[in-house]
Amino acid sequence: MNHFNGKKFTVNKVFIDSNIWIYAFIALDKQTKQNTCIHLLENLYQEKVIVVSTQVIMEVHWNLIRKYGIRDEDAKLKIAAGILKISKLSVTSKSTYDYAFALRQQQNISFWDSLIVAAALENNCSILYTEDLQHNQLIENRIKIINPFKDL
Repeated sequence: MNHFNGKKFTVNKVFIDSNIWIYAFIALDKQTKQNTCIHLLENLYQEKVIVVSTQVIMEVHWNLIRKYGIRDEDAKLKIAAGILKISKLSVTSKSTYDYAFALRQQQNISFWDSLIVAAALENNCSILYTEDLQHNQLIENRIKIINPFKDL
């Protein structure tokens, strides 16, 4: 809860999955995805608290160096300037792992996706932006899945 002029208000938090960051950094076949991600991130940065987990940082870094051939040092700089500068970092902990295990059983989602959802829920995010889960899915009546590419 934050305070402004003595009044309490809740800041909406959103979680951004790895694929959104990667598309923002890399111009792929479809420039449209990159433009969509950049526009989304710019708007969210002005209006919301953006949350990422250590898993997201690791996945983005690995993909940048392995899949897209970016030098290790350059990947680190992109992450520092492009993700960590505008996001709150959530450390994936044992409690995140345990929560993810329960979510896998309840929601029938993959191991890696369950860790993302658990981190988002632990950080009280209201929206998870990803292309890896079902668009408009509501998990635990607390977090909505949004695929920003749904209408592309």
